[in-house]
Amino acid sequence: MSAAKSQQPSQALEPSDESLVLRLRKGDTPAGEVLVERYYQPLMRYLQRLAGNDHVAEELHQQTWLSVLDHLDRFDAGSTTGGFKAWLFRIATNKANDLWRSRGRERAAKEGLKLVTDEESPAAGHRMEGSEQEEKLRRAIEQLPDSQRQVLLLRYYSGMKFVEIADMLGCPLNTALGRMHKAMLKLKQLMEA
Repeated sequence: MSAAKSQQPSQALEPSDESLVLRLRKGDTPAGEVLVERYYQPLMRYLQRLAGNDHVAEELHQQTWLSVLDHLDRFDAGSTTGGFKAWLFRIATNKANDLWRSRGRERAAKEGLKLVTDEESPAAGHRMEGSEQEEKLRRAIEQLPDSQRQVLLLRYYSGMKFVEIADMLGCPLNTALGRMHKAMLKLKQLMEA
């Protein structure tokens, strides 16, 4: 059994986020490295879409993990819906919001949304390159309020559940659902105009 454990052939044998956090609190640096590796791809994808460029996303990624280390004692798995992942993404979102405030929020948000719509568009066979509809959708997404745009990004581009999004943003579940509903209604309205 110990040989199978050392090889870790399946995710079932991987330590939980919470156990890694406990080990990291005790000074076990490799536990922190496992957490960083585990969340590198999903966190970077989210930050790249928010920031609009790789350099800024990398900067936010580093700031996020520095903040995680600085506030590790504040993480409480029992009081956080969505666990460590939701806590991590909440910190990343706060870092991005701080950056937007400091650099001019609208410019960074527009660049991030352009990247999202460029990367997440359907395959070429299902759309017409440079079409008026595509431009109209981009403009419509840019017109959404920040709170609605954030929920949209977290749901569709980070694959988070609404419960996790609500916890991460510090709002009730119904508020997160309401923001998504309003975003979809507004997009429909803008697309029909």
